[in-house]
Amino acid sequence: MQCEGCALPQALYSKHMAKRNLFGTDGVRGVVNAQITSKLALSLGAAASVFFDSRSIVSAGRRVAIAWDPRVSSDMLAAALGAGFMETGVPVDYLGVLPTPGLALIMAHRPEYAAGAMISASHNPPEYNGIKFFAAGGRKLADTEEEAIEAALGLVELGNLTRVHGDEVGSARTVPDARDRYLACLRDSNQGLVLQGLKIVVDAAHGATGGTTPLLLREFGAEIIEMNTDENGMLINRECGSTHLSALAARVVQEDADAGVAHDGDGDRVIMVDRKGRRVSGDVMLYILANGLASDGLLEGNTVVGTVLTNLGLEKALTQHGIRLERTDVGDRYILDRLHEGGFVLGGEESGHIINLHQNVTGDGLATTLCVLRYLQRARCDLSEVVDDVELFPQIAENVRVRDKAVVSHPEFLAAVENARANLGTEARLVVRPSGTEPVIRIFLEGKDSAGLAVVADGLRRVLLSASQEKGE
Repeated sequence: MQCEGCALPQALYSKHMAKRNLFGTDGVRGVVNAQITSKLALSLGAAASVFFDSRSIVSAGRRVAIAWDPRVSSDMLAAALGAGFMETGVPVDYLGVLPTPGLALIMAHRPEYAAGAMISASHNPPEYNGIKFFAAGGRKLADTEEEAIEAALGLVELGNLTRVHGDEVGSARTVPDARDRYLACLRDSNQGLVLQGLKIVVDAAHGATGGTTPLLLREFGAEIIEMNTDENGMLINRECGSTHLSALAARVVQEDADAGVAHDGDGDRVIMVDRKGRRVSGDVMLYILANGLASDGLLEGNTVVGTVLTNLGLEKALTQHGIRLERTDVGDRYILDRLHEGGFVLGGEESGHIINLHQNVTGDGLATTLCVLRYLQRARCDLSEVVDDVELFPQIAENVRVRDKAVVSHPEFLAAVENARANLGTEARLVVRPSGTEPVIRIFLEGKDSAGLAVVADGLRRVLLSASQEKGE
């Protein structure tokens, strides 16, 4: 007997299954040659082959696709990861430097790919890298599926049970036109888009979008000013891109541009800047997309999916247009799960990770940019006007470091949280959640009275620390 979707025998699966130690909220990630090594990549390739069932892949004549962002370490990890697949007999296609959504979209259109892997550390600096896996069709893996790969990793490292004989190892080939395939898909889904007359500054963070976003925006008629569009793995995300907007904002104002577009290293996010140099968050872009899709009759369920941290101001703004907001836990995978469960098509996070299933099967910074610009053009509206219209509430985030995250359930702290929520009423929100990766309790508040929220946050922090001392910490 085998676990569903996994080639690992059920008995061994149960014996070796443990809580995820390697996989975080978006794959395996860490500093190269510390947490992330070529040896680990090799073993992960073999372990993923166990999970995806290498025998079935080979017998069906299918392959695995591997892509990466321009980090210096990506070539090393791609070679090792591919070798891990190939030593189990699985053939590999190397797609080269490509945005993460490019890999997912290619997989969605190419059924010969039984699985895929992206080598990237997203918005992290150059010394980091990571590996995240995709199932057929470009689908991200669920927590339980990553746990299965981690269980298989233990078996591989114990005995390399998955290797095949020398003449049965998998082959490798390079796919030189992968980027063109991705761009062709976006052209098809954005036919008729005309951006003539727009001046846009693009900051690609020295990442994988340097050869995609400027090119396609120009094709649709926009005048493009490039920043950090060279694929320099030594500089990726360093004081640039979607997490460092100051230089982009200054350049937009200096050039009298209509907007700025900033990606992270692997291009699954976008943050925009309006003509006044103001940051345009994912929440504002969700507002634009939701109204645009609704006007086209394409907003299934008249619903947008956000997270527990999605701004209350967005929820109230959407309500005025008869659009409902649903919330999930933090993380794009949970948003994607809810989209599929509810039959919805649009969701995202404040960070600019936005999923529009009419465009891609995962978050896509370039696709989001194209759609936002389309609906602004149609409404004859400037981005800065929308920023003025959507009143986002001030937010406060307090991270309290503890030794035992179970203290979040201490009766004294629970009572304080309940009392705070009662006092805040409906015009403010309080979210308390343990971190998934470190011994930290996150206290999140939002509302119009930022000074009052700061007092509440400080009070909760004090109660939490007092409760921690009672537990002997």
